[in-house]
Amino acid sequence: MMRRKLIALTILVHLAGCADGVFEPARPVTRPAPVATTAPPPLPEYRGPAARSFLMGFTRWPADLTREGVALAEDYAHAHGDIVSVTFLGGIPWAEALDGKPFPQDVQENLKYRPPAGKKLFLSISPLDKDRRGLAPNWGETDNQPLPPPWNREALNSARVKRAYLNFVLRAVESMRPDFLAIGVESNVLLSRDLLKWEQFKDLHRETYRAVKKVHKALPVFFTTDVLHYKRLARDARGTQQEKEVADLMRFSDLFAMSVYPHMSADVPRPVPANFLDFATRFKRPVAVAESGMSAQDIELRSYTTTLRGSAADQYQFTELLLKTAARDYYEFVINFASTDFERLVARLQPPLDDLARIWAYTGMQTSDKRAKPASAVWDGFLRAKYEPAKWW
Repeated sequence: MMRRKLIALTILVHLAGCADGVFEPARPVTRPAPVATTAPPPLPEYRGPAARSFLMGFTRWPADLTREGVALAEDYAHAHGDIVSVTFLGGIPWAEALDGKPFPQDVQENLKYRPPAGKKLFLSISPLDKDRRGLAPNWGETDNQPLPPPWNREALNSARVKRAYLNFVLRAVESMRPDFLAIGVESNVLLSRDLLKWEQFKDLHRETYRAVKKVHKALPVFFTTDVLHYKRLARDARGTQQEKEVADLMRFSDLFAMSVYPHMSADVPRPVPANFLDFATRFKRPVAVAESGMSAQDIELRSYTTTLRGSAADQYQFTELLLKTAARDYYEFVINFASTDFERLVARLQPPLDDLARIWAYTGMQTSDKRAKPASAVWDGFLRAKYEPAKWW
């Protein structure tokens, strides 16, 4: 249980990097007066397509930091998906990876994870820190440890970093045998924040990609792109050459994989425009959704002095748009970040971490008391479709 709590906090650290630089000053949101409610009737069945090219799944994010909260989220994810997303964002065991030594116990335990029988595995590893501003921290007996000398002075593309990162990636692949591998997570956010380090990262990514593909020719290897930064809907992305730079790095990526949370930017219209994701096919690569979510209710964030707009109707509309686009354009997989709302987890956190977690607290397909949300009917309608993968590989 303690390990799962640490996993949850590690992912929160990652999400902090997503939130940084995105929000504008607060905009007023009109809320209807509360009304008495009763248990909702069963959701009408959504008629999805006969077949789909893409896998559908969730991360391992828990509904609460309890055994029950972990089981609640995982049970739903396993029943309503055919792929599991696992992300290592708390650092790299730099010294051990460089020297080929045994990894710390916490690293070894995480590398033992296997998805349930019949489920695919999507593994993501990042060489960047939570803010996407520099080198990832050290992963020792716990993750997110400060970088010791000389690692705290290494460039992203130094020979030592390149060798250590490649060694860790190869050992993780050998241990976990993923079906899809990301070797960079929301990498284009670094472009918004440090142009020099972005150039270093591109060098690191290119060499890692080539080396992994030499050993694992059939494994799809790629980086993921944050859509709000790519579209310059995040403050610090404005003025950057996102299209040009991402396209350049896509020469060393087997998929175009994106993370997309439309509710995090007030500049995304509601309903989300039908063509919002059409740009993804321009790279002439298979497309995947590495992370996604839409809040099913408004969220007031005092730490950020803003309110994020959301509703059940917004979540339904975005889920339908996302899955219809995935079907039309033959995506490889779609990951919804949370299977289950996690406001109970949020209540256990201290400020400002609670506000941070609240951003994604209502993006699940079911509520924390197991009530199916309207968007889940759309999700399950597509999940019932026969899986017929596109012949990309």
